[in-house]
Amino acid sequence: MTRVFELSPRQPYGATVTDDRHENGKSVASLVRANDALVMRCDLRAGYAWPFCKLQFHLGQGGKGVDLSRFDSVTFDMRYSGESGRKIRLHLTNFEPEFSTVGDWNSQRYNSVEFDAPAQATFTIPVNVVRTADWWITAHNVPLEKTYTRLDNVTAVEISTGSVPSGQSITIEVRSIQFRGKWISDTTLLTWLVGAWIGCGLLGLSLSLLHVRSSLSASNARVELLDAINKALQLEARDLASQAHTDPLTGALNRQGLREVLMKRLHVAGHVDEEMAVVFMDLDHFKRINDQHGHDAGDEVLRRFAAVIRGEVRASDKLVRWGGEEFLLLCPETDVAHAMTMLDKLRAALAAQDWPHGLRITSSFGLTSLKPEEDIGAAIKRADGALYRAKANGRNRVEIA
Repeated sequence: MTRVFELSPRQPYGATVTDDRHENGKSVASLVRANDALVMRCDLRAGYAWPFCKLQFHLGQGGKGVDLSRFDSVTFDMRYSGESGRKIRLHLTNFEPEFSTVGDWNSQRYNSVEFDAPAQATFTIPVNVVRTADWWITAHNVPLEKTYTRLDNVTAVEISTGSVPSGQSITIEVRSIQFRGKWISDTTLLTWLVGAWIGCGLLGLSLSLLHVRSSLSASNARVELLDAINKALQLEARDLASQAHTDPLTGALNRQGLREVLMKRLHVAGHVDEEMAVVFMDLDHFKRINDQHGHDAGDEVLRRFAAVIRGEVRASDKLVRWGGEEFLLLCPETDVAHAMTMLDKLRAALAAQDWPHGLRITSSFGLTSLKPEEDIGAAIKRADGALYRAKANGRNRVEIA
């Protein structure tokens, strides 16, 4: 009952390679077909901020792709060799008329995930770990309620080098990529099984009353089994929901997590009836950290930054990673004066923190107040404008909108 969609040299989908030279980088990629495989060789060189090479399978053109939304796993037959690090990225580009334009590749929804390539040649990852890239959401001003992953019209599948050091040669040999999923969902199959069981039970009762006691016994056993299955599925669903709402690097909420928080508040009260401080913050000169010390150091700074913020604010305050080095902080029942006192404490805590490579990390803050019955989007826009004033006025300061 498993259906498979395969990408390999045996299939008619075209394959090409590209590198960062179109971004004024210096990496060089080449493609060779050998032994029933596609081999991408990449000389990863410094020049572009994020050097890369990638192998692309083209599934369609003119805005028409392939529906991969019903597949739940991806199995790779792939070999990776490199001098340092084994990180690779899987990208699935989805054409959507609301945001995408034919001929503009970057306008398509960019769904991606980065992971370590295992030592074994064949391995599987779940599809639900793929997330829409924050840079694409920001570049296209995507509303919060439409930031979900979407795979119903995928025009290309890409295998790219990940966050590994430049100055090395990498070879990725792809024999096949298989998307796998069930023809019938678990819920539908379970419904059919329960319906068939109930039908057989009714038929048995109509044929003979002598089997009533045994039928009831079997019924109770099956109900207990179904109850156990439902409880297990609910636990798994809660775990997956928690992962989907949290930024894996910093532990802060992501935009989907923010949406869930706001929806719960509105569901409980019907409206937000208390004043709320809204803070937009940005690490100062973060690009310089990545350029001089590498992305690993940048990731460590982001993790510690989020940990410092969470350590200084209340449990009811919500920290959200907005994208890159930008964070959003929501402080319920807090006016601007109290928020300013809190932000002064945050600046002092950041100054006292031990940072990697002896760095001195500061942050700029934009502060505003969300009034009762006001739209959260308007407050976020004001706070963002205040943040840009803080950066323009010298950084490491707070500006109020």
